[in-house]
Amino acid sequence: MLLPGWSRVPGCLLVAMLMACAGDAPGVPPGDASTDDAGVVDAGEPDAGDPDAGEPDAGVPDGGFPEPDAGACHDGDPCTAERLDESGHCVYPAAPDGTGCDDGQSCTSGDRCVSGACRGEPLSRPAATFGTVWSHGSAPVEQGGPPLEGLAESVSDDRILFGEPLGGSALSVSLVRVGPDGLTRLDQRVLDLYVERLLGSWDWSDRFTTFFVPLGPDRVVIVGTRQRLELLGLEGDRLTSLSRYALHPASDSIVSGAGRGDRFWTCAGFVVTAWRVGADNALSEDTGHAFQLPGGTCRSLALSPDGNTLWAATSLGLVPVDVSSSSGPVVRPAFFASQAFFHVQARGAFVVAHELLRYGELGRIFVYRAADLSGGGTPSPVATFAPQEGAGRWERPLGFVLFDGELLVEWFRLGGTLRSYTVERHTLTAGGVSPVVGSIPLRQGEEVGLHLSPLLLTGAGRHAVTQPWRRVLTLEDSGAMRFRTGLHHGALERVRAAPDGTIQAVGPFESHRVDVSAPEQPVLVTGGMLLPADTRRLRLAPPVSGQGPLELVTLPARGSNVHQEDGTAVLSCLRPGAGALLEPAGHVSVAGGPAALASSEGQLFQVSPASQGGYRLRRFTLPATCTGAVLSPATERTFTLEGGAGTRTDWAFAVDGERSEVLLGEVRFEDPAKPARLSLRWSSWTGEDAATGVLSGTTDQFTAIALAKGLALVIENGRQVHLLERQGTRIVTRKHVDLSQLPTPLDVRRILAFDGTVAYLALATAPFGVIALGADDLSVLARYPTPSAVRSLVFSGEWLVLGMNDALTVATPACGGSPAR
Repeated sequence: MLLPGWSRVPGCLLVAMLMACAGDAPGVPPGDASTDDAGVVDAGEPDAGDPDAGEPDAGVPDGGFPEPDAGACHDGDPCTAERLDESGHCVYPAAPDGTGCDDGQSCTSGDRCVSGACRGEPLSRPAATFGTVWSHGSAPVEQGGPPLEGLAESVSDDRILFGEPLGGSALSVSLVRVGPDGLTRLDQRVLDLYVERLLGSWDWSDRFTTFFVPLGPDRVVIVGTRQRLELLGLEGDRLTSLSRYALHPASDSIVSGAGRGDRFWTCAGFVVTAWRVGADNALSEDTGHAFQLPGGTCRSLALSPDGNTLWAATSLGLVPVDVSSSSGPVVRPAFFASQAFFHVQARGAFVVAHELLRYGELGRIFVYRAADLSGGGTPSPVATFAPQEGAGRWERPLGFVLFDGELLVEWFRLGGTLRSYTVERHTLTAGGVSPVVGSIPLRQGEEVGLHLSPLLLTGAGRHAVTQPWRRVLTLEDSGAMRFRTGLHHGALERVRAAPDGTIQAVGPFESHRVDVSAPEQPVLVTGGMLLPADTRRLRLAPPVSGQGPLELVTLPARGSNVHQEDGTAVLSCLRPGAGALLEPAGHVSVAGGPAALASSEGQLFQVSPASQGGYRLRRFTLPATCTGAVLSPATERTFTLEGGAGTRTDWAFAVDGERSEVLLGEVRFEDPAKPARLSLRWSSWTGEDAATGVLSGTTDQFTAIALAKGLALVIENGRQVHLLERQGTRIVTRKHVDLSQLPTPLDVRRILAFDGTVAYLALATAPFGVIALGADDLSVLARYPTPSAVRSLVFSGEWLVLGMNDALTVATPACGGSPAR
C-alpha cells in the first residue's frame, strides 16, 4: 500500500528520451524566466532564486567537521532502527515487527514491518475514476513548439474569460475576477467545441480559430470555426448559454471578430460577416451589413470606441469601414496597402497595429493617432517599436495591449545565451508615447523554448493577460506592474504525493496543494502561478516533505524524453516553502548537451551521443543544496550499440534505481521499404553484465521505454508494446501486443508508471485517458477516462492521481484485474 507519507512506486519509472533532431526556432538567428504575497509578485524586487552567499552551517563547529549525529544514519526505511554504535558508526538493526510502513505497492493494505522488511496484504478492488478539478491559464509545452496553449479575453475591467482546449477535444471556459488579493474563479464549464490552431502558411504566425468576442460586461460570443457561434451570458458572475447558431462544417476559417452591444462582425478570408443579437438573445446573420475587403485577406478586427468605425488588419493594409449607417457599411480605402498586418486595436485617441512579415520574421508595432487616420494620405506613426539587432543584441516585439492612456509592449530579447520575454509599459498623451515607465520579465532562460510568433494579448481597466503563459498583470499608479494569480491559475501537470495525503501539482511557474480526501470532489487548497520568471524548464526538487534527495520534476516535452539542449544547461532548484508550495532554492548547471536526463535516488543520469557513434552515460550525485556550481560526474562510461546499417534517427534510455540498471535503445532507419532496427543494451550503471537485443520497428522513433524489477517495457509507434527480459547476455521478448488490433484500437504517448507488475500508459488522442496493462500478458486491466491528455501520475494512499495541463483527476489503481467503470 502507498501511504500518504510515501510517493514513489518501487522500481519507479525513470524514463528519459531524446529526439535525434532539434533545430533553431523560427525567427531566432542561427547559433543561437521576485518574491510574492498571496500570489501577487512585485516586478522590481531582486531575484528570489539567487542562492545565499554562503551562510555558515550552525551544525558545523569551528574545525569545519560536523559533530556525530544519529540523523546522519537515516536511510529512509521505516523497517530499520538506524543508530550510531559506540564507535560512531551507523548500524541498521531491524525495527520491531508491526511497525507501520509502506511496501510501495498500490494494491496492498495493512503494511507492517516483519523481520526488517515491509509486507502488506493483497488488495482486490475495481478500478474507478472519481472527481476532476480544473485549472485555467495552462502552460505551453516548451521545446521549439508553437507558443499558444489557450485563450484569454478581458470581458470587463476586472473579469477575464479563459479557455482551455483540452487537447482539442472540448473547451473548458473559466470566468475569473481580478481583485486586490489576486485571481478568483467565479464559474467554469466545459463546452463541446473543439479548438483549432491556425499556423499562417506564409507568415508562420500562431492563432486559434476558436475565440471569444466580448459584447459588453454581460455577454460574450464564442466563435467556433466550422462548428457554431454560442452566446454566453455573464450576469451574476455565472456562465449561461443563451443561444447558438450553427456554422457550415465546410466553411472557411474565422480568424477574428469584434463587436459591442447587439452587433458584432467576424472575418474569414476577404469576407466580413455581420451579426445581430435579437431581443430574445437569438443570433442571426445581418446580410445587409456584410462586406468584402478590397484586396487583402483579414487578420484582425477592432471596433472604435464610438462604435462607428470597424478596423480590419489585412494582408494589404489597414482598412477602415464606416459601420454607423443603418443603410449598410462604407468601406474606405486602405492605409499602408503595401504592408501586411497581424493585429489592430483601437481605444481612446489611438490606433495600434502590428505588422506581419513572412517566414517567421517579426514586424514592427505602429502607434497612430486616430485623428490622423480619419482623412487621406499616408499618416506617420507617433511611435514605432521595431526589431533591433547588433552588438550582442537581438530584439523583437511580440504583441501589445492598448489601454486608455497606457500601452504595454511584449518583447523577446536574446542577449548572449539568455533569452527573455519582457513587458514594457508606456503612457499615451496628446504629445505621443512616453519612454518606458515600467517593465516586468515574463520568462528568462537559456533554452530555445518556443517558436516565436506575433501574439494576441488582451487587457481592460488596469489588468492585462500576456501570452504565451497567460500571466495576469496589474498596472499600478506608481508605474510598476505586478503579477496577479490565485487558485486554479496555471498548469497541474506534474503531480507529487505529500506526507499528509494531499497532492502537490506543479507546472512551469505553478505550484498548487490539492486535497483529495473526498475523491469525488478534489479541492485546490492553495497555490497559483507563483514561481519567478527565471525558473528554468529543467528543475530539481526534493520530495514534498522536504526530506530526501533532489529529483527531476521536469516532464518530457514530447514522448517520454526529458531533453537537455546543446551545451551547458541551468537547472533550477526548488524547495517546499509555506503551505508546501514550491519556492526557488538556487540552481546548478550540467554540461554535455544535447542529452537526455533522468534521476534516481539522489543521482542524475545523462546520456548523450558520443563522437564515434556510441553513447556516453554520465552519473552525477545531486547536491543537498544548490549553489550555482557546475556538477561533475561521479562516473562516466561510453557504450556502443550494434545498430547495423542505416541512419540513427532516435535513441532513449531508462533507469531502474533499485537494481542499479540502465537500458539504452537506439533506432536506425534505412529505407521506407524496410523495418526500422531497434537496438537495445541492458546493463548495470558501470556497464558490466551487459545484455543486448534487437527489435523490428514500424517507425523511426521510440514512444517510450521503462525498466523495473528485471523487466523492460519498450513502446514504438504508439501501438507496438514489447515486454522484455534478460536471459544471460540476450534480451528476449516475453510478450508483445499491438494496441491497434484491440477491439477498441489504442494509441499511447508515454509510460506514466511501471513497477514490473502494472504499466500505466497515457493515451495520445481523444478520447483521452490512461490504460493499465498487466505485465504478465499485457492485457488491459483498466481504462481511466480523462478530459485531456495525462502528463503524470502519482499514488497517494489508496488513490491514483492523474495530472494534466488543465485538470487533475482522482481514481483508484488497477488491483485484481477488475475493469474501470
